[in-house]
Amino acid sequence: MAIPQLAPELTPDEPLSPELVLVLPPELRAEALAALGPPVWPAPRLRLYVPAAPPTPVEEPVEEPIEEPVEERVEEPLEEPAGRALGRLLAGRVMSLGLIFVVATVVTLVLSLVAHALH
Repeated sequence: MAIPQLAPELTPDEPLSPELVLVLPPELRAEALAALGPPVWPAPRLRLYVPAAPPTPVEEPVEEPIEEPVEERVEEPLEEPAGRALGRLLAGRVMSLGLIFVVATVVTLVLSLVAHALH
């Protein structure tokens, strides 16, 4: 069964969308594009320029005599051996991971006891 093809015609009051123009046959597409005319762009909004307030005058600082800096003896920090520093770092990390493991284990056991009691 063949679908009857209607003769495509454009009426002057028919709104044209880009999708509709794309599916038209080439002759009607050219006619529709010619009827559209050149594109019209909206005029840009005018922005009013408002100058900023003039800067407030800055008071000149009063010059005071500069005191000579007093050199204080600074004790040099004691350097810790690299092995000991690494050991402290590793011990802290192991302790935090151990605490996380214990907390997760306790929470799991409590939840399993609750589930068993409700079952």
